Amino acid sequence: MKGLLYSGLTALLLTTATAATAQQANRVQAEIAQSEPSSMIFNFSAPIITNSGLLGSTQFIRVAVIGMTLEDLQIAIPSQMERYDRVRVVDQTGKEVSAKINDSKAQVGITFDQPVAPGGYLQVEFVGVRMTSVNDGILLYGVTGKRVGTRGNIPIGTARIQLPIRG
Repeated sequence: MKGLLYSGLTALLLTTATAATAQQANRVQAEIAQSEPSSMIFNFSAPIITNSGLLGSTQFIRVAVIGMTLEDLQIAIPSQMERYDRVRVVDQTGKEVSAKINDSKAQVGITFDQPVAPGGYLQVEFVGVRMTSVNDGILLYGVTGKRVGTRGNIPIGTARIQLPIRG
């Protein structure tokens, strides 16, 4: 009888302890869920690359002009790019932005005739691109810019373009 009483009491204590532990774990999970935001909010204070890709034989890089007025952009050209016909810059309305383009094998410099104010985006298009390799690959364009009134370039980011597999 004593053995039966002890085994019943042990089972009751074990069940109570397990239920209390489960309740505590649920409470902790609920507290964590309440403290974590349901969505992420980004607050950018400088220009950033928002998109890049291919449109036929045109490669593009889209830069959101945020937090500062841009005087120019510098874009490092990937080594796989053999040549391109021209560089074109358009704004968010599709209107061509007036700029002086200085290019070399390694870099394209874009100096805007009028500084570009924050609040929109610029799309830099490399029209008529020819590559040294026809195989698939990844192109990386390093992008920097100059803020009005400062010296030196500010890193904006690296645009990544995935080339299609050609057969």
